Amino acid sequence: MGNKGPAGGTIVYNAGSVQWWGQYLEALPLKTGAGLPWSLQPTTSLYPNDPTQRMHIDAKAIGMGRTNTTNIVAQSGAGNYAAAYVDNLIVNNHDDWFLPSVDELNAVYFARATKGVPKMPAEPYWSSSENSANYAWYQLFQDGTQFTDENGVGAIKGIKHLTRNRLHRGSGFPSLPFRLVAMRSFPAGTGIVPPLSSPALTGVTCGATGPCSIGDTGPAGGVVFYDAGVQQPWGRYLEAAPLQTEGVGLSWKRIGAVDAKRPIYRDIKKVRAQIQRVLATQIGMGKINTTKIVKIYGRGRYAARYADALVYNGFDDWFLPSKNELNEMYSVLVTASPEIGAFANSFHWSSSEYDFNNAWTVNFKDGQQFDREKWLLPDPINGVKALRVRAIRAFG
Repeated sequence: MGNKGPAGGTIVYNAGSVQWWGQYLEALPLKTGAGLPWSLQPTTSLYPNDPTQRMHIDAKAIGMGRTNTTNIVAQSGAGNYAAAYVDNLIVNNHDDWFLPSVDELNAVYFARATKGVPKMPAEPYWSSSENSANYAWYQLFQDGTQFTDENGVGAIKGIKHLTRNRLHRGSGFPSLPFRLVAMRSFPAGTGIVPPLSSPALTGVTCGATGPCSIGDTGPAGGVVFYDAGVQQPWGRYLEAAPLQTEGVGLSWKRIGAVDAKRPIYRDIKKVRAQIQRVLATQIGMGKINTTKIVKIYGRGRYAARYADALVYNGFDDWFLPSKNELNEMYSVLVTASPEIGAFANSFHWSSSEYDFNNAWTVNFKDGQQFDREKWLLPDPINGVKALRVRAIRAFG
């Protein structure tokens, strides 16, 4: 990761082996094309018959950027908009560029945040992933936030402005035009898009060492929602605790703690706290994050402590998921069949710290990711709903 690709872009992702779409992704930030709308059909969905939202969720994945771009161009035709602009690009004799999916775009952000490449402005960038008939996904490269906006507009509206949203101050960024990053994959895979995913509860209980399938009941009585494929330092599988263990209305921090004096991450040696926080969003980091948070805040009623103290079916090794672990839980289980019926359409806390004052959440209504104030508690008068805590555990 970070090397120059064959077309002059920066390698931002390596799948480890050739997949249906290829193995490597190279990204090329564009100096031109800023301010273009996402498509020319701002009220027509690419997936009009998608009651379970599986088409929309699958279209966010690594490998889907080319397919998304092709679908957008087929719908909108010729014109001046993001997908067509990238699709028509020829750089260093390569004409196979596409607009990255939201997960592919996040790979660009991760490489830039942790490796310093590719060099590109810290501004909003369109992905090729549709959220609904009217909205598409984009990412703020100021901080990695993944939002949606109207796909017929060409500029962000400053939705994280400190003084414009009293319910979610977050981080204040100015209104800016959407920018573009072109992407291509190599070497060639089969090109055959996998069938639509259909997560399902299997009714099968798997053992502590596996093998397990997505949708199995885990050894602790949760639902298996992630399989790394091979054993990792943290394990191989992740299971989510059932509804009856959910925490509701908890803050992220211990109320009264002064975060600037007791940060979860500090600058150490050559690794700045900012980079540590980006690394702490990854799959496999939830347990580490939770341990750090509880060590800092100690006893009390707050999200990480609640998950860490959970004992269910005799298992006491639960933890608060990292941002990416929480997003994976949303992507897999929110539409699982038969319906789990266990996830409220509201924000869920992750264990990933955003900065001294904020932490990452995932909105289980549509998967958007926000930084929310660590002290945030339910406030019905001002429309602030209770944030949720769903613990997970790793095994295998």
